[in-house]
Amino acid sequence: MRTPVLTRREVLAAPLSGWAAVLCAACRAQQPPVGGPGEQVVEFMNWSDIQNTTLEVVINNFQARFPRIKVDVQPTPADYEDKMRAMLAGGVAPDIMRINDDYVRGYTLKGQLTDLTPYIRKSGFKREDFFETHWDFPIYQGKYWAWQIGNNPRLFFANVDLFNKMGVPLPPNDRWDPPGWTWDDLLVTARRLTDPANDQFGVLIVDDTGYEETFARNNGGIGIYDKDGLKFTLADEAGIQAVQWVVDLTCVHRVQPGPADRSRLGGADAMFRNGKLGMIFRTMGYTNTLWRTAKDLNFDLVPVPKKVHRVTEGSLIVFCIPRIAKNPDGAWELLAYFVQDEAAKLFAENLDWVPARKAPAYQYIKPRPGQPPAHLSLLVEAQANSVNVNYAAGTERARQIYRPILSRDVYTCQKSAREVLSGLRSEIEATLRLEI
Repeated sequence: MRTPVLTRREVLAAPLSGWAAVLCAACRAQQPPVGGPGEQVVEFMNWSDIQNTTLEVVINNFQARFPRIKVDVQPTPADYEDKMRAMLAGGVAPDIMRINDDYVRGYTLKGQLTDLTPYIRKSGFKREDFFETHWDFPIYQGKYWAWQIGNNPRLFFANVDLFNKMGVPLPPNDRWDPPGWTWDDLLVTARRLTDPANDQFGVLIVDDTGYEETFARNNGGIGIYDKDGLKFTLADEAGIQAVQWVVDLTCVHRVQPGPADRSRLGGADAMFRNGKLGMIFRTMGYTNTLWRTAKDLNFDLVPVPKKVHRVTEGSLIVFCIPRIAKNPDGAWELLAYFVQDEAAKLFAENLDWVPARKAPAYQYIKPRPGQPPAHLSLLVEAQANSVNVNYAAGTERARQIYRPILSRDVYTCQKSAREVLSGLRSEIEATLRLEI
């Protein structure tokens, strides 16, 4: 019986059931040409539909500027990670793939990504023109394995209406590192905002897993993993203390809603919009969410509180060129365009993310007259003070081990962070070594 040959689009549309058979056929897949005579095609796989987004506008502008290149966008909103892994392993892949920043190291170690170093050198990009921490992010053994075009840094959103109602002054937020805004200050403020009789809480941190890296670093630790990605340093003393401090906001101080409270009150976002939550820890993308869903809400931005340091962790916007890409040169032209002023200006003004290059970030992200938040430019300061997780090849599997147990046992006040994290350390570190 002849094995059917599938196109890439059929692979993307295939459900995960029977995936092994799909992958077997996909290894021999050939995508029919999309472009017309004289055109080159750049196949672009993204984990969401880009219709009516800034990314769609930017890609259309790119094609107008470079008419010889046609960008074939392939949105893949379902089972993206599974399909990406299968395609790279099976020998069929587009020219550009959106890649989770957590997993760049893993794909790099498997030899599945194109070294972008020659392209970067030829383009003339310089480290000092970018936010250096993010510029360095994809480097492994001196080579550049992915391209990050921006970042969604985390910080606190404050419900100004609730602060005013309770007669509580906003935390200092005129700059990123103000005096008088520490972990202790956050707890004092959260207590003043909390009103148990009215189901009102001062702060929510724990439901954004980015707090792990942020608060461990600010407590003097080195984050979730060591720089080699082999040690589970969230189980070091600084990490344990940070997780427990965040959990104690619920279990001891009662100023943070627990899982049952959030479910009972309609979820975290509804609580914030409805004046039941004073501060919430989120990425900058939450600004657009509030503009869309809470048009009458007065809110502002607040830096993360300081213990030893004041840094934050964001969500990087990262793309890669697979090693098996058919048109890596055309793919690089599009990726390089994403960080140039014409595109970066649109991403910045629409608050899709803070651009990777400093100049457009500082130039185009500014407060909007008459529209909250008043301190919108704090996003760029958060970007300048962002850190990256020391990602490991086994990051995905490690998270599948420890995060569900934290949610089940620690966030529900059943066990301590020390008991759980220390108990899982050897298993997670064995997983990190196994994945190399």
